[in-house]
Amino acid sequence: MSPTSLARHPLRRLFRRLAVLASATALGTAGLLVTAGPAHADAVIQITDSADPVPVNTPYNYTVTIPDTGPNNEPADVTVDLSGAAATFTGSSTTGSIICFSASGTHAHCGAFIPHGGPATITLTVLPTAGGTVTASAVATGDITGSDSTTTTIASPHADIAVNVTGQPHLGILVPYLTYTLNAHNNGPAAVTSATITASLPPGAAAINLSSGCTTSSSTVTCTYGAIANGADSAKSFRIPLHLLSLGHVSVTGVRTTSAPTDNNAANDTDTATCTVISLILATCP
Repeated sequence: MSPTSLARHPLRRLFRRLAVLASATALGTAGLLVTAGPAHADAVIQITDSADPVPVNTPYNYTVTIPDTGPNNEPADVTVDLSGAAATFTGSSTTGSIICFSASGTHAHCGAFIPHGGPATITLTVLPTAGGTVTASAVATGDITGSDSTTTTIASPHADIAVNVTGQPHLGILVPYLTYTLNAHNNGPAAVTSATITASLPPGAAAINLSSGCTTSSSTVTCTYGAIANGADSAKSFRIPLHLLSLGHVSVTGVRTTSAPTDNNAANDTDTATCTVISLILATCP
């Protein structure tokens, strides 16, 4: 091998090495060479509710958790929207470097710098005003991105009305009669807004001196009731005049026929009072 060939041989190897290095540099610049880089924020935002189911008109909370995703404070823009059953935001509180710009109606908007070393949270208070299902959807954009949603069942209000029928004799030679009282007791838990109790009279009986809100037709008396608070009573009454044909048992049965809100307990919707008439001057009502 000539001296010239010996000299060229190491130069060829050097040129090859430089060419490989240049190609690697070009690939790296073009983003085609896979290399390890810093962690990228690819977080999953989470939203949870404080209770489920929730009674109508009872406040509850949604908590939005935004995790720590990197070595630095991470900026994020967070929105939460409500849909479904009627409900509105009534307040907010936060941890970490978060500010809620608004939280009213069905939309909440907060801005955050998520601190390194721990998550940040947003607590949003909601007031539901109708039964059904509320869906809360949270979305984070910025250096932290993600979305999550949850549903909350809103239980419609109900009020259990217990019907109680009582009789009271008012005897005398001139105008003897029996007074029957239809009492509606609200066992709750919600307040009653309206109710109707219908009383069935014995054959041949007529009702007089009806309380306000009561009407009579044929052999029935129908009484309507307004608002009744939880634990309260409302009573209406009427009279059944006595005559010689009234001797014996005089029974009146009261039935809750309608009420609002819903009555989930039908077991106490009916009651009967029976008076025993021995004569126009002698009757008993237990």
